[in-house]
Amino acid sequence: MRSRSWARQRAEHALFRTVSGALGLLPEGSAAAFGRWAGRLSFRIARSRRRILRENLAAAFPEWSGAQRERIARECIDRFGATFMEFVESAALSREQIEERVSVEGLEHLQAARRRGKGVFLLSAHFGSWEIGAVRAGLLGEPISSVVRPLDNPLLEEELARRRTRFVNRLIRKKDAAREILRAIRAGQTVAMLIDQNVLAEEAIFVPFFGRLAATTPSLALLQLKTDAAVVPVFTWPLGGGRYRLVFQTPILAAEFDGTDRSERVRMATQRYTAAAEAVIREYPAAWLWMHNRWRTRPEN
Repeated sequence: MRSRSWARQRAEHALFRTVSGALGLLPEGSAAAFGRWAGRLSFRIARSRRRILRENLAAAFPEWSGAQRERIARECIDRFGATFMEFVESAALSREQIEERVSVEGLEHLQAARRRGKGVFLLSAHFGSWEIGAVRAGLLGEPISSVVRPLDNPLLEEELARRRTRFVNRLIRKKDAAREILRAIRAGQTVAMLIDQNVLAEEAIFVPFFGRLAATTPSLALLQLKTDAAVVPVFTWPLGGGRYRLVFQTPILAAEFDGTDRSERVRMATQRYTAAAEAVIREYPAAWLWMHNRWRTRPEN
């Protein structure tokens, strides 16, 4: 069993390297087209993901017609494939090329949060090209430490980590990350966290997300209330043609949640973060990962 697992890891790594090499041979701007083709092929095979995608859209947007949901589902698959291939392709881009491809809005919000001198949390979601957005954010004066869950395949994880840290950014492994996060924040650094994925019930707080209670990590809320660091929502909007817009929003401060007991403050903060992500996704539904089983963990009762 172990040798078969290793063989699979090697095969996946070889496929990744082959695709990466092939992208370098394609004309400029072809990565997205190749990604759309690959995404459609993958979802023809991954029937369970297609089902989750359609069920999530139906539950989140009951007012839509079946044709509307099917159009967004197809666009979501295309966008996912294109985004992934553009991120793979970005390993060959220079700093100047990445800065040219990803415009920045709301930088004053990040700068204001940093001036407080208490460290900064960046709140984001699996929206648009969150990976390219993190790389671009790290070129704005200070490196970003991103909290990540390593892939099951260590060979692919090494490839991904190399792309994430190619310039100045750092990675914090998600498991047992609290101490390292606190060390970075107390040193006045910037830490990025994504909180839009399902977590186990014993790790979760349940807050509304598209009209349904969603199991959400309370980690960011606990860390903000402990450190008083600002939380700056930031999202990477796809513009097409391999270009993106990195948008920083008004900082969320811990003082907004004063006046209640600790558990209620954590719930309020987590709901506030989730609402920020939902508002952006509602504006551009096809840019989010609807194929993720976000509502898999259900509350008791």
